[in-house]
Amino acid sequence: MQLADGGGGPSLPPEFGQRKLKVEPQAIPQARAAFQRALDEFDAKIKPAVHDLPTKPWANDPISSETSKAFNEQTSEKALAALKFYRAQLVGVIDQLTMIEEQYRQVEGDNTAMWGKHLRDRD
Repeated sequence: MQLADGGGGPSLPPEFGQRKLKVEPQAIPQARAAFQRALDEFDAKIKPAVHDLPTKPWANDPISSETSKAFNEQTSEKALAALKFYRAQLVGVIDQLTMIEEQYRQVEGDNTAMWGKHLRDRD
């Protein structure tokens, strides 16, 4: 499995780069499982924390109110955008790997030369 720079596309915010993932056919199930674990961990840890954003004034005074406002304006929106984008990338990779595996299986079936190595490694 390899990651290669792919540059940003027009649909991506400029601060986020795009990467291309190259996976050998026999490694697709393992790669998909790894991305699925990352998505599951993201959903378990990050989704609940998002409810804490944007921050609220913590002391109910003018200083904490202004600080909270400045923090939210400068970081909160970008952080939420980055998290949403990251999650969408995980989902997209999982979907693409699933589709590619289905295409390989339609063409090759359960050809042992292609899938047998992966199945032996799991045992």
